[in-house]
Amino acid sequence: MHLTFWRFCTRGRALLVFAPMLWIGAGVQRPTFAQAVPTVKKGNLELGLFAGESYGLDRFRPMGGGNLAYGVSRYLYTFVEASYLPGLLRTQDLGNNTTLRYNINMTDFHGGLHIRVPLAERRVIPYGVVGLGLVRESGDKGQETVTLLGQSSTSPAPISSVTSFAVNFGGGLRFFLTERFGLRLEFKAFKPISAPELTVQSTTPLQARMFYRFAIGPYFQLK
Repeated sequence: MHLTFWRFCTRGRALLVFAPMLWIGAGVQRPTFAQAVPTVKKGNLELGLFAGESYGLDRFRPMGGGNLAYGVSRYLYTFVEASYLPGLLRTQDLGNNTTLRYNINMTDFHGGLHIRVPLAERRVIPYGVVGLGLVRESGDKGQETVTLLGQSSTSPAPISSVTSFAVNFGGGLRFFLTERFGLRLEFKAFKPISAPELTVQSTTPLQARMFYRFAIGPYFQLK
């Protein structure tokens, strides 16, 4: 049902997004950025924005969001983050000549810890990330269609929202383009660990799924 992780990695648009970042990470530097050594220390406050795609829910979904991170030390940054995955109109076969059409949005809000590895005199900072928060699938009116003997009838099929606790982990690279501005490339895996009820959003229960997020975006060091 799902596309494979490898197919995402080999998709043309993914390579177009990630290739320039890997080029910078490989150490190819332009002279104008030669002195842009990052200031990474306790007390740093960063604002980040990002956009990308998710994988593992029903299909690839575009997404976007933002976060705020604070340096409790040179290596550890606490953060809070929110993201939004706009819904896609989907059709699900329920069997017995019955189909369901619905549109589900997803939001996530979580906090956690960035574990950074500053490299001396380098503009690239690798980091790991762990977090805990909430993932919410919105409700929808839904439409259920039954087809018998060539005749179709449609009736409302309300779908309740579902909110689940979820853990997440992953890592990324931060590329400082100036002393206080740069781009972030990040991969994260999310694992829901509870769901108050099951709905028809998927044939797989929410808490049994793991999904992934690939994001890129700017960040600003406010202090």
